[in-house]
Amino acid sequence: MAAVVVAILDRDNWNANTDIIVVVDVSRRRLTWVPRDLWSPLISDRVNAAFAMGGGRLLLDALAGLGFSARSAVCLRRGASEAALAGARVNVPVSEPLDFWYPLTPTSCLEDGRQQVSFRPPVETLTSVRLHQWIGARSMVNGKGTDFHRMQRQIVFLRALIAQGFDFRSALKNPELVRVAGEDPLPLLARVSASWRMQVHDWVDDAVIDGKMVLVPRKPKPWWRRQLRRLRDRLKMKRD
Repeated sequence: MAAVVVAILDRDNWNANTDIIVVVDVSRRRLTWVPRDLWSPLISDRVNAAFAMGGGRLLLDALAGLGFSARSAVCLRRGASEAALAGARVNVPVSEPLDFWYPLTPTSCLEDGRQQVSFRPPVETLTSVRLHQWIGARSMVNGKGTDFHRMQRQIVFLRALIAQGFDFRSALKNPELVRVAGEDPLPLLARVSASWRMQVHDWVDDAVIDGKMVLVPRKPKPWWRRQLRRLRDRLKMKRD
């Protein structure tokens, strides 16, 4: 499979968890955002802890155990992504008013102080700290925010960034901020286009394991339930 894992750490050190995990499947022309809270039986922890435990190789193995196989992984410290986006200016479409609680600084905790950040239709121009607020804000003022909403905004952002011709190689220039496991990922990543399918892996359920709130793969419904649902749909169509 021609696939690469791209992971960005939530802090600027190699002991941090991976805040963003994207599987770039070149053969299918598809990018999949993997929830950071997805439970990995291999490491007995959330998958976002795999890199801190054993580097890119363990992250690849943990993801493979969850059905996401890839040849290589490129992991970036927060400083690499911040340097790459310094001076960037990106227009993103906004379909509805969005209001979030956000830390006073991008790397501080919400519990230590917060500010309200807002995005308004139809378009927002993101620069400087507004880029990181769009990518990272999770807690909505109305209480409805989830990590899945955040990943969907990251998709909107990345598609706009690619469409305007952003050179992602700038994020990989400093070897002190980037680590690669497996094959060289650049030839595959260079093929990514804004027209590719971008999706969030949301076929998951909430669970509590070892006292932690996590996500687990959703079990498929028994075949007889699927058949019963299809039969009900057919009967409804006949009545209509």
